[in-house]
Amino acid sequence: MFQGKIEIRNGYIVSLSPKEKTLRIKVDGQEINYENAFACVGFTDSHLHLLIGGEFLSMPDLTNATSEEHCLEILKQKPFFRGNWLFGRGWNQENWKKKEFPTKVSLDKEFPNLPVCLIRQDGHCLWLNSKALEICNIGRETIEPKSGKILKDESGNPTGILIDNAIELVRPFLPDYTKEQYFQFLQQSISYLAKFGITTVHDMDVDPKLIELYQDFFSSNFNKINIRIFLSGSKFETAQIKTKSYETEHLKIVGLKYYMDGALGSYGALLFEPYSDKGETNGLQLLDEKELRQAFKCAAENDLGIAIHAIGDKATHLILKTYKKYLSSNNIKPKFFRIEHCQLVQNEDIPLFKELGIYASIQPIHFIADYDMAEKRIGNRTHFAYPWKTFLQNFVPLCSGSDFPIENPDPIRGIYSFVNREKIDYKNIYGNEQITLHEALESYIISPAYSIGEEPDKIEVGSPANLTILNKNLLEIELDDLDEIEVFATICQGKIIYQK
Repeated sequence: MFQGKIEIRNGYIVSLSPKEKTLRIKVDGQEINYENAFACVGFTDSHLHLLIGGEFLSMPDLTNATSEEHCLEILKQKPFFRGNWLFGRGWNQENWKKKEFPTKVSLDKEFPNLPVCLIRQDGHCLWLNSKALEICNIGRETIEPKSGKILKDESGNPTGILIDNAIELVRPFLPDYTKEQYFQFLQQSISYLAKFGITTVHDMDVDPKLIELYQDFFSSNFNKINIRIFLSGSKFETAQIKTKSYETEHLKIVGLKYYMDGALGSYGALLFEPYSDKGETNGLQLLDEKELRQAFKCAAENDLGIAIHAIGDKATHLILKTYKKYLSSNNIKPKFFRIEHCQLVQNEDIPLFKELGIYASIQPIHFIADYDMAEKRIGNRTHFAYPWKTFLQNFVPLCSGSDFPIENPDPIRGIYSFVNREKIDYKNIYGNEQITLHEALESYIISPAYSIGEEPDKIEVGSPANLTILNKNLLEIELDDLDEIEVFATICQGKIIYQK
């Protein structure tokens, strides 16, 4: 945390003059004074979905809906169309009084002639009406795709709920957005993230067909943040693109993203033992050993890193076991390796992260958002869930993000979750995995860069000027007072992209 004068020229810090109780930022000749403020290295969100985030900010927000009926009210008040499809996102039956998956019946009643597609909060489940099912040719005879689920009623008819790979049955039928709409989504997302002091993002699961659009946007004169792209691995394998040719001042393609399992909320996370509240299933495995090995090889041969989504303990175990076997045959390694989420990990598997050189990419805000739901799903397995401190004790670095738009992207809320975990765990059902304020901050400003093979930003002469201006010293604040932290300004590569 720095106080004094920082001079920035052409995107870089050119001089520093420390002085307590004052902060002056001089950017290309223009000087701004911030009373009693502190400069911090800009925050990085290590796992989010930039384009989808902007789309979410444009459409009906169903995250606060309290029932199936409430979702319909919100849709009617603020309809959003993707082509001729009615679209929405954020519903979560765990937040409803009746904690059951919704069905097409209520949607059919309100919207009999329009196709409706509503994405669950976790992004791993769709709620469709009959018109949408008809357009996508999904009926009682439809065969479930591998690692996907089509929920059906007692008569064998689809209820309107599709989980994980079953979503792919819908994707080809969704109307595309215009280039102008995509640009609008990207700009909305960036403007929103800048308010939280975020200067760099790791954008997950980007479709290779959109990379030229990203390049056009990040070559324009809009306000921008630094973006490190993880392309959809399954789509990249057939896309034939040269990743280096798309780099701009702000944009780099750094890795491939794959999914090993689904999400805990929609019963897709792959567990060793069945779900505590749904004993007939232990989740979905989305990649087998052969497909995993192909993923490692594809990333390595293209000089890219790899990030694999794994929420359940069995999913993480299978990745580690397969990667260790892959390395034992002297195969070429990916540029870097990350496992995303790491929400449920067996204790004996954690040392393997260090042994195999794998970073744990986590979203601490999930601990708050999923607290009650996770207890229902995994029962007494909560004692080894979200093992943050154990990772650090085993010398496994943590890089932090939010999974925006699934969760709030505010890094301060993530840090609060890290350092006040014992207080949040009011039932005392989770393990003692609280970490320090310094460790939490490091996971947002240092480890993210190392996790993708880059050097982190610093507040020193010659460093890129990626800065967050805060009203208080984040390292000296009382833990209970974290909600008093405010972002005064966000500076990305020497440009002020947010000013309160």
